[in-house]
Amino acid sequence: MASELQGFAALKPCCITKVNVDVQKGIHPFGEAYNGSRLTHFECPSGTVESVPGFEPAFKANFTFGGDWFSMDADGKHGRVDFRGIARSEEGHEIDVRVYGIVKMGPEASKVFNLQPDMATVPFGWITAKAEYIVSDPKLKFLETSILVGNARVLIDPETGVTIENRQSIVLSTTAE
Repeated sequence: MASELQGFAALKPCCITKVNVDVQKGIHPFGEAYNGSRLTHFECPSGTVESVPGFEPAFKANFTFGGDWFSMDADGKHGRVDFRGIARSEEGHEIDVRVYGIVKMGPEASKVFNLQPDMATVPFGWITAKAEYIVSDPKLKFLETSILVGNARVLIDPETGVTIENRQSIVLSTTAE
């Protein structure tokens, strides 16, 4: 039985992205699409992408632009994240970040993505994602040739607002013995 489970990929923690949603003036509802899904654009004008402690090469960048072209399935059971953003590293290099995710619409997530006044933090376990990077820094080229997957949560803070945190790991090839 164990031999049937060999050859599966492993994960190496890589980086954490945090993007801040502009809930005051950065929400643009599209409404219902022809296929029944609901579309909303969320502006995410700031945030960070940073390697986890111990990851090499270490890097940190600040988002200068970002937005999520979010859609809710017609049945309301799942949401679809389509985040695109540009970050600038501390060394002045550009990083294009694209994250595609699936949100299971439990009570907490439904309140956040429907912008209910009583929305609260959505813990890990409701949002999974994959990320793609385009970089201008040669030391970060590995991001362009890696597959990254993530686990996200939504942090709600009365003072700082809404922050989406995505913890991303690089998918590693393994060998079967």
